[in-house]
Amino acid sequence: MKIPIHTFGTRGDVQPYLALGLELQARGHAVTLSAPRDFTAWIESFGLPARAFDFNMGDFLRRAEALGVTRNPLKAYTHRAEMIDPMIDACLKEAVEGTRDADMVIAHPKALFSASGAEAVGAGFILGAPLPIISPTRCFPMPGVMARNRARWLNALSWAPLRLGMMPFRRKFNALRKSLGLAPVGNSLDYGRHRGEPCLRLTANSAHILRRPDDWDDYSVLTGNWVLPETSRTLAPEIETFLQGGDPPVYVGFGSMVTGDATRLVTAAISGLRKAGLRGIIARGWAELPATTQADMLVIDGAPHDLLFPRCRLIVHHGGAGTTAAALTAGKASLVTPFMVDQPWWAERLREAGLGQKALRPDHLTAGRFARALRRLAKDEVITRRCAAVGEQLRSENGVAHAADLIERDAKRWAGLASAGNMPKSG
Repeated sequence: MKIPIHTFGTRGDVQPYLALGLELQARGHAVTLSAPRDFTAWIESFGLPARAFDFNMGDFLRRAEALGVTRNPLKAYTHRAEMIDPMIDACLKEAVEGTRDADMVIAHPKALFSASGAEAVGAGFILGAPLPIISPTRCFPMPGVMARNRARWLNALSWAPLRLGMMPFRRKFNALRKSLGLAPVGNSLDYGRHRGEPCLRLTANSAHILRRPDDWDDYSVLTGNWVLPETSRTLAPEIETFLQGGDPPVYVGFGSMVTGDATRLVTAAISGLRKAGLRGIIARGWAELPATTQADMLVIDGAPHDLLFPRCRLIVHHGGAGTTAAALTAGKASLVTPFMVDQPWWAERLREAGLGQKALRPDHLTAGRFARALRRLAKDEVITRRCAAVGEQLRSENGVAHAADLIERDAKRWAGLASAGNMPKSG
């Protein structure tokens, strides 16, 4: 099959789809992964063909920080011409150009416009997500809207933005659909259907972490995490030397978060580690600090989480879905410092499951508070044991293979509908 996969966002939005694409490619399918252009060279380094959305995510994040959007996402709408419209235009363009001749299209919810490209060429469509945001439920609130679990009716209410999120973009979206000969859509979207048929919705999380909601339908599936295959990759020599030079360190990294406060946060983290008497590996991210090595502290640009985390004592991170999964897979306890969107939601899920303690907000992070939080977590034997047990469970499952099995089975469903003449015609 020809299977274009479309994803949009930061590294955490791209890496799971790279893992899925490699699994499907290994099964003999012709796979292409479309992502923001600052990720295409990295994708191709794994041997998977890539296409570029006409959009640079790094530039976007830097501009978002300068405008204050990272602290208040609603501000994006006051700067729509420079923040929102270029993103939407890139997604609309790739929805057409990146789905030609497709047999099956798989898309991240941020690339949902690609469903119209699939519809125009008569292809099947599958929605995949790195976190549970594509199948509404009363069992937990929508990530990015509320963090703490509430009454079931209030949880259900939190999912309203999922269906109404198309309202600001309806005019552009319907212009695209008209150009493809498709009927217009209203303000409300049904993520659960494609061309009048049920749409398979795959969530790349594990049931060992997130209990499957009892109100999901049969087309909503927790597949397990989508993890890159093991390769001959190794850690950089300076990291390996540091790891061998003393006790397991605490990893501190804030992912793709761009913040003008980065240098203060990293400096406070280093001071806090020393107050707690712990060694540290600091992924500096956007902080203006040199990459340095000292006996107790190593500042780096980055490292593969799957190689580094198993050799660390604790993981301090921003609470992105990918980093959260990597820490749990390594069997390590997390201290989450959530910035925005789904990150407070993941911090709360870890706390509820007994896999982490109360989150430490970045604006509250001082050397003293950080040191106290690290000491508490390092001494918490219950959390340590639970994380180790969950890590064993996660390492025993193969989420990407499960997802690929479901995709191949669903492709047969779409082919059967088409051959039987039961597929509604486009438009």
